[in-house]
Amino acid sequence: MTVGKNEGTSGQQGPGKSRTTQSLSCFHTDVFSDFTLARQGYPRMAFSACFGGIIFNMLVGVGLGCLLQISRGHMEVKLEPDGLLVWVLAGTLGLSLVCSLVLVPLQCFQLSRAYGCCLLLLYLTFLVVALLTEFGVIHLKTV
Repeated sequence: MTVGKNEGTSGQQGPGKSRTTQSLSCFHTDVFSDFTLARQGYPRMAFSACFGGIIFNMLVGVGLGCLLQISRGHMEVKLEPDGLLVWVLAGTLGLSLVCSLVLVPLQCFQLSRAYGCCLLLLYLTFLVVALLTEFGVIHLKTV
């Protein structure tokens, strides 16, 4: 199976929403549910949900789809990401992970409110850039 432009993230799902926009809005609700858990006195559960929810979505979403394709006789499952949005997603993920890898040990694993605010600012910046890229406001010039 080859996932290209017609079957990938640019396909329309419902009234004017692409798969990417739907997944960003789903992630948006996950963030607020994690905030709610932390505010109600369950910070460890909220922290675990930050990682567990994403890992579960990847395992079920990608894994189940690939398993179904393999069970139908397609022994090669090939995903072809293309476009600027993939680079925005990967770049933001990489930047946040590298920054956390450096900053968390420097703070002796005692995270401050400023660190949390910086992560929220990075997330909001990412969300705006990803949506502007998805709707074609930000695009690469082709030669």
